[in-house]
Amino acid sequence: MKALLSVTRQFFAQLRSDAMLVMLILLPIIMGFLFRFGVPALEGYLCTQLGRAAILAPYYFVFDLLLSIMTPYMFSAAGAMVILDEADLGLARAIAVTPVERRGYLASRIGVPAVLATLYCTAVTLVFRLSGLDAGRLIVLALCSGALGVVVALMVSSMAQNKVEGLAYSKLSGLFVLGLPVALLIPAPAQYISAVLPTFWMTKLALGASLLNALPALLASLLWAAAFARHFVKKVLT
Repeated sequence: MKALLSVTRQFFAQLRSDAMLVMLILLPIIMGFLFRFGVPALEGYLCTQLGRAAILAPYYFVFDLLLSIMTPYMFSAAGAMVILDEADLGLARAIAVTPVERRGYLASRIGVPAVLATLYCTAVTLVFRLSGLDAGRLIVLALCSGALGVVVALMVSSMAQNKVEGLAYSKLSGLFVLGLPVALLIPAPAQYISAVLPTFWMTKLALGASLLNALPALLASLLWAAAFARHFVKKVLT
């Protein structure tokens, strides 16, 4: 346990030492401020100019959902950059053969950040929410987003060769968010073509569907994580 705590502290020390990674972690708070105060102001202006009672207000839940999704995204992308640095220097393999072992390395670089990202996501969405989504539903969405963050971290760190490529793959991982517009804009049954994306089921949750929709969202994340984990172990830890 002491060894695990030690390598975990080392991980967060590396995060704090890079201003770009710190900014990635702070971005959800900046987004939250913009959504919470900027969107209602824009809504008031548009309603006044166009003579409408509501324009953006019916879609406030979309902003809450985006904030919920993007918070672990940013956190996981920052963590993946640290993993890429360690892999490039051979530190990942060195840590994996210490008493911490591979499971400890994965826990310190993927597991612990995912838990913290989930808690961070819960706090950010509860503070900055715009819609009437209740706290329980936001917490469930945060759990789903935390699981998706694991997928992003594994994808970026297993596919990229360096931090420059890591940034490119971080942007590519935005394809996982396509489940949101598909669930909103494409009628059933055609929309279920995106059921392999966790964000599809998360959008259903945000629309007020049963909380049981969290189960396929988590299952989809698990399947994606399993697909990337094998390549991650081969590339980073062996």
